[in-house]
Amino acid sequence: MAFGSVERFVAKNEIEALFHRYAVLATEEPDIEKMATVFEEGGVFRLPNGVIVKPRNLLEVVRGNNPKFIRHHVTSIDIQFVSPTEAHTRSYFLVTTDVSSVDHWGQWRDVVRKGSNGQWLIADRSVVVEGGDQKGWFRTTYAE
Repeated sequence: MAFGSVERFVAKNEIEALFHRYAVLATEEPDIEKMATVFEEGGVFRLPNGVIVKPRNLLEVVRGNNPKFIRHHVTSIDIQFVSPTEAHTRSYFLVTTDVSSVDHWGQWRDVVRKGSNGQWLIADRSVVVEGGDQKGWFRTTYAE
């Protein structure tokens, strides 16, 4: 199948919806099973320190220090298609928590793939934190 402008438009919207779904699910009481469904089987989540977490183990990210409130906001999603079934993306995020209204911010760098069922999923997500409140949840949880 050719990857024309209509297919590219649909794929772009599906990928953006995938990222927004992740952001909506990543709260103080996440449903890890639902969060894992935005990743392909064997997908990875890379922390800023390089540690790889399997999607089904995403609760490890909070290191037992769950914030009482956390919301992820995603914007400026850049999608570069490398084939009709794979794209490399970069998007900016901002996180608000009960500890700090602007807790931390940065980029998600993703490889997304379209599965045989036609669904786009995250194959590899690298979190790049560019800054944050020194007294915020992220900086106190990841003090290293």
